[in-house]
Amino acid sequence: MHPQHNTTCTKAWIKVGQEKTIKSNTGRQRININGAYNPVTQDIIVQEEETINYEAIISLFKNIEKYYPDKNTIYAYADNAKYYRNKNVTAYLKTSRIKLIFLPPYSPNLNLIERLWKLMRKEVINNKYYEKYKEFREAIWEFFEECKYQRPKIKQFVGVKLHLLDST
Repeated sequence: MHPQHNTTCTKAWIKVGQEKTIKSNTGRQRININGAYNPVTQDIIVQEEETINYEAIISLFKNIEKYYPDKNTIYAYADNAKYYRNKNVTAYLKTSRIKLIFLPPYSPNLNLIERLWKLMRKEVINNKYYEKYKEFREAIWEFFEECKYQRPKIKQFVGVKLHLLDST
């Protein structure tokens, strides 16, 4: 995820005939966040990266393995971004406890972490103005820090049950 330091307007009530000014800033600064979500426990592992590439993916996988030291196998679902299929990631996974399962192409609705990102945008970014980048960054990390106290809310928003339709 790459949230940008800028106001994102999603809705507003403005009286007919009145003008509403929406504060904004350059939006040139952003945070690169890599993460994993466990739908069973609502555990969230997030880390900030300089850029999201194969090195960031391997770093995330190592953190997931540290987080679950007692698990022999860890199943992780991923979209089809190139860095997941990188030769270095493939080599790492050969000796890793993580078994990567790829979601069908163009199906972000099946990627539960995308739903968590949506909740974060709803709670922290949408319709909010942060004058300073530092305030914006702190608000995002505060959201993730508070997630451990919001497990029922996250479970309800993200959901854990996916129903597959029979193609017949």
